[in-house]
Amino acid sequence: MGVALPIRPDLSADDLRAMAGKEKAGRVVARMLAIAHVLDGKGRAEAAQLTGLDRQSFRDTVVRYNAEGLPGLYNLKSRGRSEWLSFEEKTKLTEIIIERPNLERDGCVEWTLPELCVSVIAGCFGKTLHPASLSRIVRRLKLSRQKTRPRHPKSDEEAQKAFKDEGLKTILMETTALYPGRRIQIWFQDEARVGQKGRVAHRWWWRGKRPLGLCDRRFSSTYIYAAVCPATGDNFALVMPEVNTKSMNRFLEDFSKTLETDVLVLMVMDQASWHGSKDLIVSNNIIPVPLPPYSPELNPVERVWLYLREHFLSHRVLDDYDAIVDACCVAWNALAADTERMHSLTSYPWIPCVIH
Repeated sequence: MGVALPIRPDLSADDLRAMAGKEKAGRVVARMLAIAHVLDGKGRAEAAQLTGLDRQSFRDTVVRYNAEGLPGLYNLKSRGRSEWLSFEEKTKLTEIIIERPNLERDGCVEWTLPELCVSVIAGCFGKTLHPASLSRIVRRLKLSRQKTRPRHPKSDEEAQKAFKDEGLKTILMETTALYPGRRIQIWFQDEARVGQKGRVAHRWWWRGKRPLGLCDRRFSSTYIYAAVCPATGDNFALVMPEVNTKSMNRFLEDFSKTLETDVLVLMVMDQASWHGSKDLIVSNNIIPVPLPPYSPELNPVERVWLYLREHFLSHRVLDDYDAIVDACCVAWNALAADTERMHSLTSYPWIPCVIH
């Protein structure tokens, strides 16, 4: 038979009962009263029975009370299972994922969870993780697998950054100084081909099965010329059969007629040949502003094309050229009527607002 543990005497039975009367946690109250009963001279088995504790729980309570005092009567928070990866390993894992793999060294061009488990978790850290467990870890690291935006191999990141940070703002300020009394607006312009050679789009379907979607394979096509003011959502578009200087002249002429007399437009466009042709005729209320070479991602009208294709121009079979033109007009007019949507699609944060 074991010897009963002595109980520290710094708090009396009355002290413990007074504290128990103010305590809200029932288990803590039971432990306080059990110790108070023992200090009053009751046997430990009786004290445990009176407070609803078993003898082993009471013994553990006494051990913790002797070691820690009153705080020892409170439940310790469970620390849970230790992390599979240390902080340093998770930091290194993040760096490896962001850096992307090397094809010759790692045998892939982009990481998948199974490849990370083999090459990094096992190869670098010497640990074993299932891809599902690794998925939870990388999501807690605020990483997600996303489809990349395309980038031209000849694009100049420094030129793009300079255009976004200061280039367009400088042009806007200089134009404002040169043309006092004029309302300066920034518009972006682009063209898109739409034809019978169609495309498919995302749709809801049964998980684990891939849906079918209509996709024509013929070759008749036309082009949408469009310009959008990101600050307001105002827009203008023409559907024309070709992309060339003649069509661009027609677009600029018709667009200029829609502007109020005191408005001067900075028309930002890419460096396509017909945008810089010596035969291009630009009205005196439009100033062309070229984007850096190979930089379609800087043109917000590209998002307009994606929206039109996803919502109006996919899963379509267009019988002839007239049907293509009609489909383009219906799609554009539907979006153009929603200026809030147009503004949302095109208002990149780095684009300066209209001055006036």
